[in-house]
Amino acid sequence: MPTPKDVLTFTERQSLEAIVSRIIPAGTDGPGALEAGCARYIESALGDAYRSLRKTYSAGLAALDSHAMSNGGKPFVALGATAQDRILSDFEQNMRVGEYGDSGTFFELVRRHTLEGMFGDPSYGGNANFAGWELIDYPGPRMYVSPQMQRMDTKPPRSRISAKQLAHGSR
Repeated sequence: MPTPKDVLTFTERQSLEAIVSRIIPAGTDGPGALEAGCARYIESALGDAYRSLRKTYSAGLAALDSHAMSNGGKPFVALGATAQDRILSDFEQNMRVGEYGDSGTFFELVRRHTLEGMFGDPSYGGNANFAGWELIDYPGPRMYVSPQMQRMDTKPPRSRISAKQLAHGSR
């Protein structure tokens, strides 16, 4: 399996990192998608399970930069947060960018993959340090849930172990 650095170009990687950081920004409640490793998760998946989407990402990231240059005079990564949000909003609304007519599909794809990377099992390369699970207060996977842990008036103890580690008994 290729390492993440073998899949996207440097420019594509920077753009992807900027996108995920706008989809789930870091805030007072914790790390955002960038810090949780969502871009790394996506790039790794593009070299493996999502290999068939590699060209879709290249085309979408190129269109994003083209739209940023046309509207802000700079590449997407060089724009401020407000300008980046405006560009992403255009994509979310499926605005045509030159010959590229799939901006809405591309935005939804990146959004969905960002959510996978943020809240999925860390064994897939995202959700670094269980950032997504912390954000939603997910206690973690369990092989067994006792009656005490099922009570509505108590919080189950956190299990900071991935489902893969749990199933294979490794830490």
